[in-house]
Amino acid sequence: MKIRRIVFCFALILTVTLIGSTALTGKTISKYPGVTVRTLASGAPLHGHNGLIFGPDQNLYLASVGGNEIIKMDPHSGRILDRIGPEHGVSSPDDLTFGPDGSLYWTAIFAGDVGKLAPDGTHSTLVNLGLGVNPITFSPDNRWLYVARDFLGKGLYRIDPDDGSSTVLLPDIENLNAFDFGPDGRLYGPIYGMEVVVIDVNATPPSVETVLEDIVCSAVKFDSRGRMLTNNGGEVIRYDIRTGKKEVLANLPFLVDNIAIDLRDQVYVSGDGVAKILPNRNYIMLSPGGMLGPNGVAVLPRRDGGESVYVSDIFSLYEFDGRTGTKRSLAAAGVLSGGLTTYLGTLAVDGDNLIVSSALTGLIQRWDPLHQEVLDSWYDPFMPQGAMAFGPDIVVTELLTGQVVRFTPGGRESFAQLAMPVGLATDGTNLWVADYALGQVFRILPDFQPVAASLQGPSALAFYPPDGSLLVIEANPGRLSRIDPATGNVTVLAEGLQAAYGIPMAYSGVAVGASGAIYVSALVTNELYRIEIH
Repeated sequence: MKIRRIVFCFALILTVTLIGSTALTGKTISKYPGVTVRTLASGAPLHGHNGLIFGPDQNLYLASVGGNEIIKMDPHSGRILDRIGPEHGVSSPDDLTFGPDGSLYWTAIFAGDVGKLAPDGTHSTLVNLGLGVNPITFSPDNRWLYVARDFLGKGLYRIDPDDGSSTVLLPDIENLNAFDFGPDGRLYGPIYGMEVVVIDVNATPPSVETVLEDIVCSAVKFDSRGRMLTNNGGEVIRYDIRTGKKEVLANLPFLVDNIAIDLRDQVYVSGDGVAKILPNRNYIMLSPGGMLGPNGVAVLPRRDGGESVYVSDIFSLYEFDGRTGTKRSLAAAGVLSGGLTTYLGTLAVDGDNLIVSSALTGLIQRWDPLHQEVLDSWYDPFMPQGAMAFGPDIVVTELLTGQVVRFTPGGRESFAQLAMPVGLATDGTNLWVADYALGQVFRILPDFQPVAASLQGPSALAFYPPDGSLLVIEANPGRLSRIDPATGNVTVLAEGLQAAYGIPMAYSGVAVGASGAIYVSALVTNELYRIEIH
């Protein structure tokens, strides 16, 4: 039953809305009388900057997990030359490499596939290794393809590119990220955020040794002179494995994800955008960064009379000024032990704090935005789609069970069963939930009863204090609607919003500030809207 439910949920999401299925352009926003809509903040032009490599044509190829595509980019201007997406079999690509015949290979982190696109345009799945496939590279003789699973799985695999047969070399190695073979024929790679290791893949069993310790690393690549390139957070480092000489090439204001090196040993990095490292330790941005997949939204008042809008963005938590859209702070996820979870999902206000959820890590956290620290954590293995405080408890919607549960000091308690519960809202007494699959909104506390029906992909909910109504994002048409919870009447406020339900288990959020302003995240175009009802 659980497996069938997983297949159903993923099939529904994939067939309705993928972030990358719509380019970063959209329909004209239609607002109704008495409603104003403006873009408060804009993010990156792409939905993610992950794997990075130069192709045989000496163009830069970029894997974008959230964008569900591989980008072909001019390394001089940053101009996008091509987008290779689902029509070529690409889904959730995290890393990529090229074979000796010019074939493009990639790892689909959420599907578990190792995909292949041949020079003649034919595409195929070479093998499925399971959730979490990530780093990929060929052996120096191009005989074998090496792939590891991390974050959502573990293990190092050797694959025969001719028939897709695979062998597990190190079944228990965890968080091995973007790797490369060194001049000594051994595989060098980062244990994400911890250390750089070297693996003798020809030994039986393969040996693992530490090269660099206490380093917030995510990638390892080698240049034509056999020098190792890696990173320590946003610091780009060149390291000579023979002499131990270390040189800092640049300090970037963002965390590096991956590294690529061209034929002239010029270094490029991905992370919050794509940057080219210059010889003078400066850099130029080829593709700007910013919000990559804004989803959860929450609003807190400030002592200066303004309000701060918090937006969860997969790997970051942004704070914007609610009136000007100025970025006030940025908290990075998954960097330091005890920090914010990765794959950030929904947000909800809890006093002066925020409740943060992540469907992919299963973590729900109470976050102090002022001191940027986690106060409490709960773990839910059933992919929490929404989470908020309700009285002394934490209420959670689960994708894999279809249940609405609450975490109390006594543990986890289920109190409602739906098809695909997603967003939650409360006025302090009533608790409402949106069911994406059924197209309905229900009140589940203090008693269970339907509130509104015939909605198109209802996802995020918010209580609107000025008139006691509910606000709902209908993700499929990109619509903000208002529900009268007493009558069930639905009124459309704005259409053409670039809202969506997509991967990685994220959906556009909605929240209301003390000013009465409504804030909606545009998952498709990486924007944040401010909407006012007059």
